[in-house]
Amino acid sequence: MQGTIAQLLSLAAHGNEYLSGRLKEGYFPSGSTFKFCKFVKFVDLQSSGTKWHERGFAKDPIIWFEKLKDTGVVQFRVRYISTNKEDISDRMSSAFVGGGGRWLIEAVKPGKSDFWEAGWEVGDRDDPEQNIWHVKYGRILRNSNQPEQPLPSALKAKEQLKEILQKISEFAHKNDCGNFGECFDRGLKALEEPGTSNEKEYTIFPNGYAEPEHHQLLNASQRAWVFGGMGSWNDIGFNDSATHKEYEELSDKLFNSINLSLIVASNPFPRPTISTAEEPEAQNKKWWQFWKKG
Repeated sequence: MQGTIAQLLSLAAHGNEYLSGRLKEGYFPSGSTFKFCKFVKFVDLQSSGTKWHERGFAKDPIIWFEKLKDTGVVQFRVRYISTNKEDISDRMSSAFVGGGGRWLIEAVKPGKSDFWEAGWEVGDRDDPEQNIWHVKYGRILRNSNQPEQPLPSALKAKEQLKEILQKISEFAHKNDCGNFGECFDRGLKALEEPGTSNEKEYTIFPNGYAEPEHHQLLNASQRAWVFGGMGSWNDIGFNDSATHKEYEELSDKLFNSINLSLIVASNPFPRPTISTAEEPEAQNKKWWQFWKKG
């Protein structure tokens, strides 16, 4: 999976842990999704004509969590916006940093939300600690009320992902792409295993976060992610037109199914519908007692 996506999903999950009072020390900067990052900052973005201006907000994720809680944020959610273009699809543009569609963090407040989007830039390629990435999350919308697309249940998303993984695995093995077929098979296996990641994958969810099926969706999506640039599944072609057409159709379906699975996995709790009269501390206590019973 792209590190840009993994980090954003991780921030949303650990932000919810912070709001619940359960965030463990050391999440930043030692979390796996911050590897190779020189910094991860948060800024307000203000538009003036065709330009955006930055105003500092938080110098790291922990301060960001704290400041947003103080302003009444009661939940973090993940949003995805497809940006398919005529000349390049989201699946193909996933080879580039910032490609593959837009991933946003929604910071939910009573009756309104703020939206944050990441920007990744390469800094010093010769950094002795290999921390070459400069990451800034910009607040692109404030106090907005954007309707959320209805999502299937985690169990339904698992069924859909399983179906396309079975089909594309069969296709890969049949067409001498067994190395990719093994990736799809690992994804299928992850849908049935306890929701734990391995040392080769990003650790995105905290232990005990959400129900097992959400972890299974996340792990299956990581293991079956084959999209990228040169040498990836996107780089394959077939001389036979019918075979290539099937490859394109299955690839697009898998890409869309994985994105949906990641959204479902990363939004495991119901959206708050809390009276704006309640204080943020009372809101957090009320909702986290409901979400994290026991």
